Amino acid sequence: MNPRIYLLALGTFTVGTEGYVIAGVLPDVAHDLHTSVSVCGQMVTVFALVYALAGPLLIGLFQNVRPKRLLIGAALGFAAANLIAAVAPDIAALAGARVLAAMGAALFAAPAAAAAAALCPPKDLPRAFAVTAGGNALALTLGAPIGTIVGAGFGWRAAFGFVTLLALITAAAVWAGLPEIPPSTASAAGRLNLLRQRPIRWGLLTTLGLFLAAYTVYTYLSPVVHKATGLGSEGVAALMIVFGAGGFLAGRLIGSALAKHPIATVLRTALLVMTLLLAVLTLTTFMHLPAVAKVIAFPLLFTLGAAWWSGGISQQTRLAGLAPQQRSQALGLHFSAQYLGVAIGGAVGGLALSAAGAGAVPAVAGAIALLTILSVRQLVPDARPDGSAAADRELSNDATSV
Repeated sequence: MNPRIYLLALGTFTVGTEGYVIAGVLPDVAHDLHTSVSVCGQMVTVFALVYALAGPLLIGLFQNVRPKRLLIGAALGFAAANLIAAVAPDIAALAGARVLAAMGAALFAAPAAAAAAALCPPKDLPRAFAVTAGGNALALTLGAPIGTIVGAGFGWRAAFGFVTLLALITAAAVWAGLPEIPPSTASAAGRLNLLRQRPIRWGLLTTLGLFLAAYTVYTYLSPVVHKATGLGSEGVAALMIVFGAGGFLAGRLIGSALAKHPIATVLRTALLVMTLLLAVLTLTTFMHLPAVAKVIAFPLLFTLGAAWWSGGISQQTRLAGLAPQQRSQALGLHFSAQYLGVAIGGAVGGLALSAAGAGAVPAVAGAIALLTILSVRQLVPDARPDGSAAADRELSNDATSV
């Protein structure tokens, strides 16, 4: 695989670090800006919604810009947004910085995945997506803890300064090491046609359900884990790292799985595993058996992270295969559906928590994962990661229906 793809993973590591590190400094931000933690928590929602709604529009607007130039500009814009956040005098300025950061992230993530696809042969497509997505998993296991430590030692503004530095390093690395890649030749009408295709719509529904299930429980992992195991904040932080480690390992292995099995099989398996694990988490939370829960919590969260990450990389491969001539646009829609799931997941999990307690959160998430299995359908004949024209047998009738 082309080693330059790792430069793109540096960018997803940077974007992911910023997204995760804010959770670790929210109390300090709220205290310094004289507001509540719940209000500061909406900065996550602002980022997710702007990313989801503005991402496809921005990618369409800049489709004629060469990918290398676009990625450098997006990284520099992301750096500027985090610098503004680092010096924000009030919550309104911080919200504005989060809007700009979401726009920079949207202009980097999908074009980076499309650039990774352009730098490798079709058979290596899942591995390329796994590498770029692996940057985000590494952000959870390494970047966020480092950023949180920086914030604890030097103040929350230093955490955003740390991300600013990462973004500048990313821009320099892309400028120095990434080759020129031709821009997309897709027309505006072609972009609109993507959403008219039923396989694309089914694919986006799978992405939405996958991330909605994951973030319904992940957003409220602290109260769920505390109820089930009695672990405090340090234990929750350790479980978050384990969750990310599961995703990182899955990213290293999923390419081989997709080379041997149809995407539909991998996706259904990932969603079924998520459903079963969330059911176990529900039982341990409601039954309140902390001794048992502590024993199974770490392997459970590790496997949950691996299943979720496997599904996410499979979805990128699926949508890139559905629109090989419009990869950046298709992947932009994928990431928009992903962040829409993040935003809605926070609301759904909060409603479940307030209505029925901590045990209801993984129960609702598991139900969403189970229902999402129904959306794994209508793959086009060449959606297999090896580029072959053979459709999945069980989907062959749907695959020709566009």
